[in-house]
Amino acid sequence: MIIGQQVAETLHGLGLRRVYGLPGEDHMALLDSFAAVGLEYCTAFNESSAVIMAATDAQLTGLPGVVVLSLAPGVSNGVNGLLNTYLEEVPLLLISGQHPAGRLPFVVRQGFNIEQLVTPSTKWQAKLTADMDVPAVIGRAVDEAMTGRQGPVYLEIPDAVATAESTADDAAAALAVSRLRAHWTAASRPSGAPADGAALEGLAARLDRAERPALVLGGRHRRVSPETVAAFAEAFRIPVFTTSRQKGVLHGGSPYFAGTFLNGRLEKELLDRSDLVLMIDPESFDYYNKAWCFGAEAVAITDSLFTEWGNPFAEQYVVDPEPVLTALLARGGGASRWTPADVAAYRFTLRASLLPTGSAGLSVAHAVDAALDAWPADGYLVADAGFSKPLIAMLSEPTVPDHYLASNALSTMGYSIPAAVAARRAGARPVLSFLGDGSLLMRATELMVSAQDGAPAVFVAIIDRALTQIEVKQERRKLTPVGVKLPSFSCAKLADAFGIEGLDVDNADDLRAAVAKGIQGDRPVLIGAHVDPAPSRVLFELLRG
Repeated sequence: MIIGQQVAETLHGLGLRRVYGLPGEDHMALLDSFAAVGLEYCTAFNESSAVIMAATDAQLTGLPGVVVLSLAPGVSNGVNGLLNTYLEEVPLLLISGQHPAGRLPFVVRQGFNIEQLVTPSTKWQAKLTADMDVPAVIGRAVDEAMTGRQGPVYLEIPDAVATAESTADDAAAALAVSRLRAHWTAASRPSGAPADGAALEGLAARLDRAERPALVLGGRHRRVSPETVAAFAEAFRIPVFTTSRQKGVLHGGSPYFAGTFLNGRLEKELLDRSDLVLMIDPESFDYYNKAWCFGAEAVAITDSLFTEWGNPFAEQYVVDPEPVLTALLARGGGASRWTPADVAAYRFTLRASLLPTGSAGLSVAHAVDAALDAWPADGYLVADAGFSKPLIAMLSEPTVPDHYLASNALSTMGYSIPAAVAARRAGARPVLSFLGDGSLLMRATELMVSAQDGAPAVFVAIIDRALTQIEVKQERRKLTPVGVKLPSFSCAKLADAFGIEGLDVDNADDLRAAVAKGIQGDRPVLIGAHVDPAPSRVLFELLRG
């Protein structure tokens, strides 16, 4: 059996079903092996998009994504997506070819040390050779990607190696697959350790003293179950915020669901009245990167080494949050004075602030809210970088964990189209994807990929003819607005050119109707929401101050 086939069979045996990339002559034999075992090859039009697609697949399936890029220019074009994956801590196998080892020192055209390029944004790197135990190398690559703080790894597989006969036999490959499945299939993953007694008593004492506690769910990975959070919120009468990455763990059906935490001005309405904030896995990667701006005492609960030094914490408990909350529930107690009416009043005030009545034009916030009106809350929701991103976070209420997708740590423009494409392939739920006109101009070609079969998908492009977030910041610093203006264009014409449906709207009713129709359709839809940029200045002040 050739090495390429053994790589393919090991990945397929683990349960992987899709591979992303752009084909290159340095890995054609490997793609042939993927096709032979039934791995679907999903082509993108941009290497960075391909990496984002593979990473999104990993977030939705729980298994590492796989992306294959051609040597030198393919990998270099994919670095933006790779860095996003690394900062989001998403497990990924990045594979590329390479020139034959004997020729590499003399190669000028596309001769480059790829491993050196990707080392800062990968956890582990390896170069396959013909005499290696290939299944064992693939097994280690998967383990490295999935273990501890998850992330991408890099495998270099030259074409001459991919077509060579493997020195490992079929039994070695079968053993590698069984070990990987034992480690990483959902049914085999270990449950959390019992709650630490000292930590339990310390947290219980704080909750007993607190009259108005609050809970913030953060971090890159889900540490507590929706059922535990819902029961804990009601038992202790504690308002619960989620950061963007944790949206859906608790939703609007709970009387103590407070909404999204961005470490911004709007949350002060409730958190400034709190006397204790419990923060599970606090990481500033998924909210505004600024110092803690609330007066309440904050306590961190995390099951890994603590590296969040940006905000002050009165105490830190290094424990598994799930058994701790479960044990606190069993113990009972708490002296909270919060009521569901308090939480409902906060949520009402937040929406009223972002969505004032009597506005003459269509603001970004009103456009986001109108589109969300027609979105099924158990579908996928994708937010791009830019001015609309915090508004989508604040105004949306997903009912399913891991269905809200965004580039949190890198906040890279152009994220939402490839992420939505991958979400359509990985799941059967409808997809609503928001992006700005700047991001659309970056990644519009990937809309043609979205035309393939999949769940319904609606792309709402906020057309305000500017890189608004940068423009507002320039104005606030009294700087000359340089490089922020964008051309006006028609999404209906752009969509037609790419073979999907498209239209342009300038009011909330038409936008709401267009999204509702698109969610029920069988073709992707691109909607240009042409907004009035003037209210964005007020919105920025409300959100960030």
